[in-house]
Amino acid sequence: MATEILTEAWASAWRDALNSSESYRTAAASWEGAVVVAVRAEPERGIKQRAVFLDLWHGNCRASRAVAEAEMQAARYVLTAHASTWTELLSGSLDPVVAVMSGRLELAKGSAMALFPHIAAAKELVAAAKSLQTTFPVGWLKA
Repeated sequence: MATEILTEAWASAWRDALNSSESYRTAAASWEGAVVVAVRAEPERGIKQRAVFLDLWHGNCRASRAVAEAEMQAARYVLTAHASTWTELLSGSLDPVVAVMSGRLELAKGSAMALFPHIAAAKELVAAAKSLQTTFPVGWLKA
């Protein structure tokens, strides 16, 4: 069943995909801490900020939920991007490492040096998200 990106239902589906992925479990065996991924508001395109919180612990996603901006500070890492970047990441046309290095996916909170050893796990996070049947709100797919 398709779910809209960065909603409560999508967060649950992402958690389930992560927890059923052996490649994520292996790549994230040493990862500890929460991550928030968020889309930046773009009022001119009708895009509102939305975010998902993932509680990640040694290859397991212990919890996931849609969160408001005030709750984002509880995460060790916060990654934000425009809607167009998220659609490219989930379509596979943009590599997550390239997105971070080019500034299209901004590490708004957390240390890039601390995140660096977990690149394989980050790629598996994106791979699990790509596996979901995702729909996008109006305005997200416009240039």
